Amino acid sequence: MAGEKRFDYILIESAGIGEPIPVAQTFTYVDKELEIDLSRFCRLDCMVTVIDVYRFWKDFSSGETLLERNQAAGEDDGRNVVDLLVSQIEFCDVLILNKCDRVTDDELAVLEAVLRKLQPRARLIRAVHDRIDPADILNTGLFHYEKASRSAGWIKELEKPVHTPETEEYGISSFVYERARPFHPERLMRWMEAWPAEIVRAKGILWLATRSLSHHGIRHTETASTRWYLSAST
Repeated sequence: MAGEKRFDYILIESAGIGEPIPVAQTFTYVDKELEIDLSRFCRLDCMVTVIDVYRFWKDFSSGETLLERNQAAGEDDGRNVVDLLVSQIEFCDVLILNKCDRVTDDELAVLEAVLRKLQPRARLIRAVHDRIDPADILNTGLFHYEKASRSAGWIKELEKPVHTPETEEYGISSFVYERARPFHPERLMRWMEAWPAEIVRAKGILWLATRSLSHHGIRHTETASTRWYLSAST
């Protein structure tokens, strides 16, 4: 894509459970046999992590292990979701604090103080509904390879013989529910009120019998969506 010279900038959105260091290392990976060297065509500009300030403390301070969430690889698996969360915070250049309208100013100040301890050099940006100035994350020149390559996480990842996918390392899986039939509003709401603890995140378009909604996160932030159309071939 970079070789085609049709694009000014390429923004890569990782999965919500993605580990940032392997992504960054991809841009410095060299395979002489396959003649792969991305640094010849592009540079990594910056790493961005989005924080859900409304849910942050639930995941960070819960102490829940993967075993308690029914996501562990075995009975002796003591890892927890916060390990992944911290790795995303520590290895980034920009921290976007989203859903700031869902917490108080005092709560936000406490959270920012904690984030500064975990990541003192990152640029902090407050946001609502993910609305930010594109200039804050595009063509910033914030990523520094020399500093990143000396980090403990970078070195630890290099020492691994094979990178373990996040789905395996943290026991997180995903699925897509799709059906050409609307949800019953009351029954769906009852299910949401008893939201399973092992579900980390959900998003999508909900077709209710009364209307259609756009659903993001697990705290049921719904907004009116476009008119629902259903077509069938003959």
